[in-house]
Amino acid sequence: MRFANALALKKAMIDAAEAIIAAEPELTRIDSVIGDGDHGIGMKTGFSVLREQLAATVFPTPYELFHASGLCLVKCMGGSSGVLFGTLFISGLDVIKGKEALNGADIVAFLTKGIQGVKSRGRAKPGDKTMVDALLPAQSAMELALKSTDDIGEILKAAETGALSGVEATKNMVSRLGRSKNFREQVLGWPDPGAISVSILLGGLAKSLSQGL
Repeated sequence: MRFANALALKKAMIDAAEAIIAAEPELTRIDSVIGDGDHGIGMKTGFSVLREQLAATVFPTPYELFHASGLCLVKCMGGSSGVLFGTLFISGLDVIKGKEALNGADIVAFLTKGIQGVKSRGRAKPGDKTMVDALLPAQSAMELALKSTDDIGEILKAAETGALSGVEATKNMVSRLGRSKNFREQVLGWPDPGAISVSILLGGLAKSLSQGL
């Protein structure tokens, strides 16, 4: 798919939300070992509400879709995850304003600004064992993919692959932020739940936009 309009992107967001919801047990299991144990429930709650709101609403443009999505996650998920995942969709809105459909370059620019927003809001650095450790390799993979293709699905598949490499890398990191930092070396060998959620989100978007409407 070279261009995705609001309808295609809405379907992709709903598909991604359903992937997040289905992953709740695994996210909860991992976060129960190295965190508060509430990450999976929080993600399921926020993305369940998002799924219902998106299904019931018509969005004329991608801007309105992602603006509503980001605000919903901030308000409905709660906690730092809600703020950060909401920020991912809100921070890049200025680069897609006025566009009826998005191409590969638009998607990369939009998510890149979103990732910058997450870094700024969460104040996480690479190696802190957070969602940033999945977002940054996803960004690099997207930028590389854009040099050889303008297919949105392929670009997002590359982003998912980059995020998964980041998830794997977090297994060797000691947490520096959040409750998990209190576990010190006990978190070694476990991936970061937020990083996993990033990979699931990107994977859901990639799968949907690869299939088309």
